[in-house]
Formats: sequence, structure tokens, C-alpha cells
Amino acid sequence: MKILLLLSMICAVPLSAQPLLNIPTAVGSVDDEGLGPALVDLNASTRPFTLSPGADERYDRGIARMYRLEFDKAESEFREIVRLSPESPAGYFALAALAWWRYSQNFDVQGGYKAIEDEFIYNSDKVIDISRKMVKENRNLDQAYFFMGSAYGLQGRWYAVQRSWWRAYTRGKKGRKFLKKCVEVNPAVYDAFLGLGIFDYYAATLPGALGLGAKLFVGGDRQRGMEYVRLAREKGRFFKVEARFFLIEIYSMHEKDFKAAYAENEALRALDPANMLFRMGEIMTHIQAKDWQAVLDECEAFLGAWQMHPQKGLETQLAMIYLSAGDALIAMKRYDEAAVWLTTGIEKTGFPEKGWVTYCYLRRAQALDLAGRRADALSDYSTAADRPNFWDSKKYAKAGLKRAPDYAEVYKQMTVD
Repeated sequence: MKILLLLSMICAVPLSAQPLLNIPTAVGSVDDEGLGPALVDLNASTRPFTLSPGADERYDRGIARMYRLEFDKAESEFREIVRLSPESPAGYFALAALAWWRYSQNFDVQGGYKAIEDEFIYNSDKVIDISRKMVKENRNLDQAYFFMGSAYGLQGRWYAVQRSWWRAYTRGKKGRKFLKKCVEVNPAVYDAFLGLGIFDYYAATLPGALGLGAKLFVGGDRQRGMEYVRLAREKGRFFKVEARFFLIEIYSMHEKDFKAAYAENEALRALDPANMLFRMGEIMTHIQAKDWQAVLDECEAFLGAWQMHPQKGLETQLAMIYLSAGDALIAMKRYDEAAVWLTTGIEKTGFPEKGWVTYCYLRRAQALDLAGRRADALSDYSTAADRPNFWDSKKYAKAGLKRAPDYAEVYKQMTVD
């Protein structure tokens, strides 16, 4: 099963060698295509990354609300930033990021989210327009380049999730270009290294994983990308949590360094122990590690905690918890138990249109098949085949209707990245 956390969008020597203070090259030689290393002027500013009076605190509160999926409260904080500073891109970028997070909670549902997409495009384009004006006026260049680059990078993430590779590439490349300019102007804007690192890492890893469309992403550096994401995690002002999300994905899904992934999960949960969204990353890490008993144990613990203190906004993802437990039980060849969990995921959800529910039908069909209950499985295969496609669900369901899969085939489907 694919990991829930998704992708988005830079100098040459290890961070431990403090590259930003040791590169004796002038800004004027920058590669305008955005694919070379960032070249930092030794006389560049290193002023702290702050916004405007009151805006930093609102950003902090809004981001905390956003990660708790309290989207309306987060929106109130971000709109107040816009109201107080309409000539700054900060509030508009926050609103674009909020639209992204709203969408990310429902990426497994086809259609019905045009309003969110319109909001996202409007605000991210507004960030770019205001930032361009700031550059033209030679005003706060570090922030202008930071927000412009981050907006383009966020658009790149948006299109990458939709597998619109050309648009993802062009936005991501522009984002990298302007984030480079940001750290050249002010290398103390550590948040900029998140976008730089993400582009670098995935440009190096996507081509082999995703085939022809992703071959557009060239010129990356895997190790350098990881180093810069870590820098954003350690020294960033606003994107530390986002950096941890990406490190969990990188370590668990690509590097297979599960010890590091679990350490990031533990640190993330410590930031807000009551935030159940942060617990989901641990479940996903267990899945990537193929530690099936731990998957089942954590799903049971998650649902127990949910019954005591449900987190509003996260109820749309509960079918994924039941699906994860069902997958774990199938992997352990406990097929009848798996069918019970998957049935609960189907029947107890308040959001039957979710792609997670489609997969509950598909996995229940496969569990029934593996248990020797072919006649019962056929109905679920038909239901999954008739529902909107999600992660090749139609292909697998139609294959199941033709022939019962064996354990090796089902296990392969559950563990494909």
C-alpha cells in the first residue's frame, strides 16, 4: 500500500562543512535555469526570517491549527494576516498551503473539489504576483524570492499528485530557481532549504521509480537533498513540521532507514501528543517496514484513542486505518479476521465515496478468495470495479473477477510503493 505522505518539490558540499559560509562565488554567476548549486555571496545578509509585527504569531497559531485539521480556525488566522498586510505575500501563501492541506485529506476522492483548487490557484498566483512586484521594487528580496519560490514549489506538488508531470516539473523548476535566489540573498532563510532539498531529492529518485513522465526531473542530488531537508527541520522558522513529514517519507519509502523514520515519527508526535494525524505517519512507517504485527497494534491503539478523543477533520481517514489493519492481517494470513476489519471500514465510515473504502472492498474480496470463499469474493470485486478508480483499484478488481489471486500477488499489491 502506498504511503499517505506525498511529494512536492541546494549546494554541493555537506552541511557539516557549513557551505553557505565557504562558497567564494558571486551571485552574478547563478545558473538561471535553476539546476546548478546555489552560489552565496559572502557579503549576503543573514537577518532572521521574520514577517511583520503580529504576523509571526498568527502564522504559528494557524500552522498548528492546520496540522490539527482545524481548517476554519487556521483560515481565520491566515486571513487576518492578509487583512493586516495586504501587500505581503505571507498571508496568501498560508491560504494556498491551507487549500493544499484541505485537498490532501481527500486526494482519494475524484471530483467535487474544484472550489478548493480554485482557491489554491488564486492564492498561489497572488503570492507570485506580489512577490514579483517586491522584486521590481527591490524590496525585501529574501522574502520575495522565498515566497515566490515556495508558491511555485507548492504548485509543483499539486500537479505532481495529479500526475501532470510537465506542469509539475516546470513549476518545481521555477520554485527551485527562486529559492536559490532567496538563500543567495539571505542564507539564514533556512525554510527555503526545504523546497530546495525536496526538488533535489526527488529529481534524483523519481525517474527510476515513475518511468518516462518523471524523466523530466533531472539534475538532482539525493544526498544533498536529504541534507537540506534536515537543515530546514533543524533551523527553519515555519516549515519544521513539514520537513519532518518529508523526512519520514524519504527514510521509510525510499531509503528504507526505518530507525531514522521512527525517530522522526517520535519527534513529530512529541510536538503535539494529542494530534492523531501525527500517529498516522507511524502506521505508514510500519507498513513500509512490513512490520505487520506493529501495524495491527498501532491501528488498534489509534482507534482506542479515537474513541476517547476523536479529532475533528480526521474522521475522513478512518477507513484507511481499518484498511491498514486488514492488510496486516492478510499479510499474516489471518484472512477471516482481515475480512472483519475490512467490513468495519466499509460499514462504519461516514464517507463512503472515499478511495480507502474502495480498497476495503478490494482487499475484502482478496481476503475471502485466499480463505477459499470465492463466491463471496466475487460480489466485492464487482463493487470495487464499479467504483471510481483509485491507485489501480479497477485493474486489480477486474483481474480478481477473472481469476482468484494467490497470496504472493496480493502481498505484492499491498507493498508496492
